[in-house]
Amino acid sequence: MPIAWGVNHAARLVSAKATGELGRADIEDFLDGLAAAATLSYRKVLDMAESRLAVSSDDMAAIGARIRAHESMGPMGSVAVIAGSDELYDQIRLFESVVDARRPLKIFRDAKMAYAWLTVGLPEGVELTETRRAAARPAAVGAV
Repeated sequence: MPIAWGVNHAARLVSAKATGELGRADIEDFLDGLAAAATLSYRKVLDMAESRLAVSSDDMAAIGARIRAHESMGPMGSVAVIAGSDELYDQIRLFESVVDARRPLKIFRDAKMAYAWLTVGLPEGVELTETRRAAARPAAVGAV
């Protein structure tokens, strides 16, 4: 799957890496995984340096609605996104304006600055636990 992620509960930090083309289903699966793991309030670093967004404006609106629905469960943690290209940087800026979520989000060019902004650095020797990949979406009941 395009988004692999891990969580450090002691640091209340989610670290995710996206690769390849990300579509609406990939992002929704990631969000649902965060909700299921009770990590929505954690700070998050999403490294998208090796990926690109393949979402329409309708997809962005739907993802925004999903994020706002998650916000109703409680506060959302800050998000640091690492963009590897100007095109991706611009896409994330557009996405951020469409989503209009109530949490800080900042875009960076490198991981060191992203972690610094979150004021989190994993201590020497500390590893992420519970590494996961976004689960495949189950087929809809009654789908043909």
